[in-house]
Amino acid sequence: MASEEIVSHSPKQMEILNKFYKRLKKERFVNNQSSQYYSNLGNRFVIPGIIITGLSSVVSFLATSSMLDEDEKQGCGVTVGVLTAIATIVQSMSASFGFQLKKDAFATSADIYDSLITKVEFEICNPNEDFSEFCNSLEEDILKIKKDCKYLAPLHIHELWQNNKQNYTQSLSVSSSLCETISTDPVEDDKQEETKEEVKIEMSEA
Repeated sequence: MASEEIVSHSPKQMEILNKFYKRLKKERFVNNQSSQYYSNLGNRFVIPGIIITGLSSVVSFLATSSMLDEDEKQGCGVTVGVLTAIATIVQSMSASFGFQLKKDAFATSADIYDSLITKVEFEICNPNEDFSEFCNSLEEDILKIKKDCKYLAPLHIHELWQNNKQNYTQSLSVSSSLCETISTDPVEDDKQEETKEEVKIEMSEA
């Protein structure tokens, strides 16, 4: 039985794949940080709204209690009205700014970019696809993500990337530690496992 041909990328192809890899790393970072940013902004409205609504419920309960006289009950009623109005304003502002929508959009994009990063890592470590088709597919996926996420990341997020990109843009190679965790030859791995089992048996019989 003839041995299967070992597929490997040329230096130029590796350079292109690493450019895709670094670009995907950037997009995942930017989208993830943007999602966290809008989540924090949204919490500034959501959390106070929840607290105010809770206080309004407590005051409303007190207004029906027999422990208070009529004047105090009337004061509680006015307080409930004011708190309810404030809660409505806060919730309306949160909805109009669209922080939750932006958070979800950027989070979804970050998840998809993470999947594409894994796809590139496997292709670098274990080439098994047509290179041109693989690159065209990546390009289409990236453009689709940008089309689906209609929001632009804040400028300070891009500045944050520029200050930290050296921690995320290491190039991958076939000999990198990441590739060592990916099996490129299942038959050879089976042989290694059989050898380990034989050694264990010999040691147990000694």
